[in-house]
Amino acid sequence: MLTGLGAGAAAGISSAAVLLLAVEPRIDAAIAIEEGNSGGHAHSHEAAAGAHDQGELVTRLQQQIGGAVTVIIVAALLGLAFAVVYARVRHRLPGSTEVGRSVALGVLGFTAFALAPALILPANPPAVGDPDTVNQRTAGYLLVILLTIVLTIAVFALIRSLAKRGVSSETRWVAGCLLGIVGAVAILILFPRVDTEIPHEVPAALIWEFRVSSLGQLAAMWGVLGLVHGVLAGRLHTSRSRRRASKPRPVAV
Repeated sequence: MLTGLGAGAAAGISSAAVLLLAVEPRIDAAIAIEEGNSGGHAHSHEAAAGAHDQGELVTRLQQQIGGAVTVIIVAALLGLAFAVVYARVRHRLPGSTEVGRSVALGVLGFTAFALAPALILPANPPAVGDPDTVNQRTAGYLLVILLTIVLTIAVFALIRSLAKRGVSSETRWVAGCLLGIVGAVAILILFPRVDTEIPHEVPAALIWEFRVSSLGQLAAMWGVLGLVHGVLAGRLHTSRSRRRASKPRPVAV
C-alpha cells in the first residue's frame, strides 16, 4: 500500500506541474475570451464595480492552487487503488520485471480512463461547450470508460484462454492486440457524439492546445504512477527475497 501511496503522490506532483505550466495558461486565455464576450461595456463596468465592492470569493490564483492540491490528493488515492489492482493482476501483465508490469498497467489505465474518452469526448476550455450537455457528456464519459474496461478484460480473457490451449506467446498477444484494435475502432465509430458548438471568437489553436495539454497532464500522471510504482515494488520484492534467503533453514536431525 505504501508503494501505491508514494507512487500516487509522485504522479500527482508531476500532473499538478503540467496543470500549472501547460493547462492553466490555456484556461486563462479561454476565460479572457469568455469574459470579453459576456456583455456590453456598461454591463461589464457595473459587474466589475460590484465585484470590487463585494470582493472576489475565490481568486484565480486560489483556484489554481486548489486545483493543483486536488490533483495531488486524487492521484495519491488513485495510487492506492493502483497498488491493489496490481497485486491482483500482476501475474497476468506483460513484462518480466516489476517496472515492466507496472508500466503496462499504467498504460492500460491511461488508455481506459484518459485516451479513449479524450478521443470520443475531448475536453473543452471554459469558453466552449453548452452547459445543458454537461450531464450527457458526463454519462458518455463514464460509458466510454466502462466499455474500454470491458474490452480490456475481454482481451486478457482471450489471451488466458489461448494460453490454456497451449498457443504460443507471440500468437496469443497478436490475437489480443487484434481484438483490442477491432473493439476500439468499433467503440470510436459506433459511440454517439455530443454536438459541441464552438464560438467563432475562440481560436482553433487554443482548443487544440488545451486538449493536448489536458491529455498530457493525464499521461504524466499515469506514466509516473506506473513507473514509480514499478520501481518501488521492485525494491520491495528484492528486499523480501533477501530476507527470505537470509533466514536460517531448519536442519534435519
